[in-house]
This record gives sequence, structure tokens and C-alpha cells, in this order.
Amino acid sequence: MTEPTRILVVDDEPVVRDAFRHIFADHPEFVVVGEASDGAEAVGRYGQLRPDVVLMDLKMPRMSGVEAMTAIGRQHPDACMVAVTTFVSVDYVVPALRAGAAGYLVKDSSAEELMDGIRQALADEMPLSPRISRALARSIAEGPSATPAHAQLPRRVPAPTAREHEVLDQLALGLSNKDIAERLCISEAAVKAHLRHIGDKLGVRSRTQILVLAYQYGLVTPQRTAP
Repeated sequence: MTEPTRILVVDDEPVVRDAFRHIFADHPEFVVVGEASDGAEAVGRYGQLRPDVVLMDLKMPRMSGVEAMTAIGRQHPDACMVAVTTFVSVDYVVPALRAGAAGYLVKDSSAEELMDGIRQALADEMPLSPRISRALARSIAEGPSATPAHAQLPRRVPAPTAREHEVLDQLALGLSNKDIAERLCISEAAVKAHLRHIGDKLGVRSRTQILVLAYQYGLVTPQRTAP
């Protein structure tokens, strides 16, 4: 029998933590093994529990979700963390992804969307709520001033191939490997290979890190992402 996915829920609102517990109580595929009411507590609880995935609110007292994800990621590089919040602005989305979030979901997501998001995050599929994908695409279309400022990266990135650019464009829309494969009429294995090659060029491994650096390097452009 497959072991259930172990979840740590981090939110400063007790009603939200209770809601998550009720959702997962009806689905034996998942189990909530712990809770935390702020980022500082989350860092400690993660070390104690070593959950499979963390559902992380962003705006909390003492330590924010972004700060907590940064701290957890520094201590546990393989940690799988998904931001679950009410904020859809890129001012929240981009810092969360930079901090190591494997995905970004809004709190009004359905139970099925939440569970699918967890499955995708564990499969390195980078779940993004549709509103988040639209916000990211819109921020690109509006130009660099629409996205949060970032430091100049220290080295030149080898240019992606034309096909790799196409994969990046679909990745920026929050699509899964399967959906990207269908859109580009290639195999899912080919999508994974392209992402691996892009990651090698950027010096990173995860889809989330690839997307963040693609924005920073200007590898995703309005012309390519606009419908």
C-alpha cells in the first residue's frame, strides 16, 4: 500500500488550517502531519517532521512565507513547498518562486485543484493557479517595470534554441509537461529533455528555478507569450 503524502500546513488563520485538515481528511492519499501559525514556527516544524510537501501562506507575523521558504530551502534543498495565498500580484508571486516555491495556488482553489497542485509539485510540474499564470504573462507584456526589481546576474547565459524558447513560453503560462507536449506536438519525454537542457544552461534544476531565471534573463518575451 502506498504511503500517503505527508503535508505541513502553514497559515496564521486557524480557520484556514482547519479547512485544509477537513479537505485532506476525506482523501487517504494525503495526511496533514503538522501545522504552523507563522514562518518561524514552520522552519522548526519542517525540521522535526520532514513532510513531503509544505502548504505555505505568505503574509504572516514574525516571519513571512517567503522568508520561511528561503530558510527551509537553505537547510533542506530538496524541500517541496507550495505557496497557497490570496495574493495574485507578481509582487508576491515572483519573490515566492525565487524563494523556492514549487508552485503558487490561490486559497479559493477547489479541493481537487489543491490536490492536483500538490501532485504536480511533487512531480516537479510547477502548479500555478490560472489567475497567477495570467498575472505573470500580463507582467511580461507590460514590460520590465511591471515586475519586481532583481539583481544583475553575474554571467552570460548560453542562448536557448528555438524549440527551447517555445518550451519556455509554454512553461511561463503554467502548463504541465503533458500540456506543453500536446501544444508543441512533441513527446512528453522531449519536453523533459528540453527543460533539462535549459536547466543545464541556467545552472539550475527545477522548473520553478528555470522560470524565475528565464524572467530575469529576458528569455520570455511579450511577443512570445501574448495570445
